[in-house]
Amino acid sequence: MPIRIPTDIKRFRRAAKVLAACTTLAVGGPVAVAQAAAANTNTGATVHFSGIPEVGALFSSADYTGSSASHFCTATVLDSPAGDLVLTAAHCVWDASQGTYTQDAITFAPGYDDGLDEHLGGAWTVSNVYVPAGYKADGDPADDYAILQIAPQNGLNIEQVTGGLRLGTTRLPEKVSVIGYNDLAYDVDGNAPIICRATAFEETDDGTAWSRFDCPNYQDGTSGGPWIAHGGEVVGVIGGYEQGGDSPNWSYSAIFDQSTIAFYRSVAAVA
Repeated sequence: MPIRIPTDIKRFRRAAKVLAACTTLAVGGPVAVAQAAAANTNTGATVHFSGIPEVGALFSSADYTGSSASHFCTATVLDSPAGDLVLTAAHCVWDASQGTYTQDAITFAPGYDDGLDEHLGGAWTVSNVYVPAGYKADGDPADDYAILQIAPQNGLNIEQVTGGLRLGTTRLPEKVSVIGYNDLAYDVDGNAPIICRATAFEETDDGTAWSRFDCPNYQDGTSGGPWIAHGGEVVGVIGGYEQGGDSPNWSYSAIFDQSTIAFYRSVAAVA
């Protein structure tokens, strides 16, 4: 697809001092996400951990390791009929001001942790990008989510390999576990995912209600990171107001409602 990243596009997340300590947590599935985050006695603490198969990093090139790793946003495998869809933030893939896609090509690395997980298929190619009409037309932040279709590998769709998380609707206030991959420019350990568990709550800005959670060290690159609740439902992604927030200490999501579910169903029907 004719995709180009504009040089003047707003940073996906604002830079600031790295605040979180490096810690490793072992997790192994969607339900275990909340359990792993809850293992931190200090709710609201951000830690590095080993990741889960359903969540990974989006890459703009084949640089998958070391300080040159090209991950730029975060995405999640969705439970879907065909098993080939992942969810991210719309601003990760579409520049409404230019009317173009942000990347020439995108790959998705599920379970990425300081390198590709070959047991999960390594890097998967994004074959189609679906953006809500409201965001595609004028960058409406209330529609800041997108679904990517993933090409199969060896006759298997990605969900058959990684599993998938259900898409749910936002119910505030609620406890969420949020996963993301920091840009290496702001986090030397950004090739390992971060996780934090906190209470998401409603905040109204510019006349629109948003989901917000307060955890430190959510930098550039965490956009599209899933807000996981209810034992395995994605009820938001980092994005929306201020493309997810102008400070690494708090983050926003568009509120997921029936229009979000309708968008997912429309994509699932054609993907």
